[in-house]
Amino acid sequence: MSELPLVTFKRYFDELTDEHIIAFEAWTREKQEKLLPKIRAGKSVFTLEACYRKGKTLILKPDSLGFNHRYNQLTLEKANQTLALNLDDELLDLVTQLQDSSVYFELKPYKKIPVSQKKAVYLCDLVAIYEADYDFDTAKLLLNEYKPIDLLLLAVGNRPIDLSMVMRLPLFLPLFQYEDKAIHVFTLTPPRYGKTRTAAILRSLSSSYLTVFPSPAKLVYDGAKNTYGLTYFYNTLYIDEIDKVAGGRRQDTFKESYEILLTGMSEGYWLRDVSSKAEDFRNVVSFCFMGNSKSKELSNYTQLSDYSKSARYKIREMFSYVDNPEAFVERLAYCEIITESVQAYKLLNYSEDKRVMYLHPRVARAVIKLLQDGVKEQPVHRNVECELDHHFNAVKSVLNVLEVELSDSTIESLVRGELTFTDVLVSEEKQGSSIDYEELRAPDMSEMLFRDGVS
Repeated sequence: MSELPLVTFKRYFDELTDEHIIAFEAWTREKQEKLLPKIRAGKSVFTLEACYRKGKTLILKPDSLGFNHRYNQLTLEKANQTLALNLDDELLDLVTQLQDSSVYFELKPYKKIPVSQKKAVYLCDLVAIYEADYDFDTAKLLLNEYKPIDLLLLAVGNRPIDLSMVMRLPLFLPLFQYEDKAIHVFTLTPPRYGKTRTAAILRSLSSSYLTVFPSPAKLVYDGAKNTYGLTYFYNTLYIDEIDKVAGGRRQDTFKESYEILLTGMSEGYWLRDVSSKAEDFRNVVSFCFMGNSKSKELSNYTQLSDYSKSARYKIREMFSYVDNPEAFVERLAYCEIITESVQAYKLLNYSEDKRVMYLHPRVARAVIKLLQDGVKEQPVHRNVECELDHHFNAVKSVLNVLEVELSDSTIESLVRGELTFTDVLVSEEKQGSSIDYEELRAPDMSEMLFRDGVS
């Protein structure tokens, strides 16, 4: 078998996450030193102001993009901060193609325009645009030799074993689309299960974004700022802390977005406020709703003693404060409530020097893209007479492409919320993968053929 192109690194600065280092291939101290101030500059209004006053640059992945037609500017929103670029033809061409890409902007603020006592727009020069790189040749070679699910696990730094698979499959499912429809997942698990960390790494490898449940303006369109939201630019949204929405806090935000969310989840059509002059748009977006099953606010719904009620029933009860909660639950292809704790750190793919190894990001992105194309080419497995039939076809298609073998009856139970992947795929006797874990090692970085990621 071909040697796996694994990378490992030391994080020299706490403010840099694994996601940042992987996205920009900042494997060395020198590259992390260059990256750190640019990432730090976009973290808050204070660091942005310091960046502007000192004439420094910042790097960000925007929450939303829009147009200021009066001044012919592209506006970028990040954490309620507004930056603006002069919009030329080249930049316009790039923006129209952002839905399938993972893009970071490097900007240099040169002027501040106050718009209120608390808000300002920073006019910027465009220093660089970092687009995701892909190594399809290596990805195709590896997919002929290894199980696809194992390669995905390695991409997020997990050992390719069954326990890793059942913990990560719910987060992998929303990366895919089937029959031009999204695949939505709802997963409640104990703390330290690795959901947020995994979603953050996937954000650097795919057209995905990680956030808490957003307002309608951030989700779809902000009429006051003329900016398009997350559903315009990303194909997968990982919604964290959904337990706080379901259990009591942040319920108003969910109610406000509920009808818009239902239409978008079902057909990929995103409808703006009736007062908006902008047109509605279509973009198929998969949602992965993630939360903490040990939340006190959800204790009434996640009791282990209540075996007779499926996860679908329990989730419907959690959202009983909205009109027709069944409509939300019907759109979920897979849902689970896991209460048994597993420390995700025990599943990380450690090297001999105790550092986590990842499949090289350029290869990982290509693997994901090839698998996404493979799912779209899957046949229709059964006639669709109800929503659960469509979910069955979608989940079966993904499992087929990932080479995860389950019977049709088992997949039916998974889709109905009666079983979880943990129930059916983990056993003490069977911890198999196509990879000999003892042979895994990170190759000498000097031998890597990939170019550097940060200039």
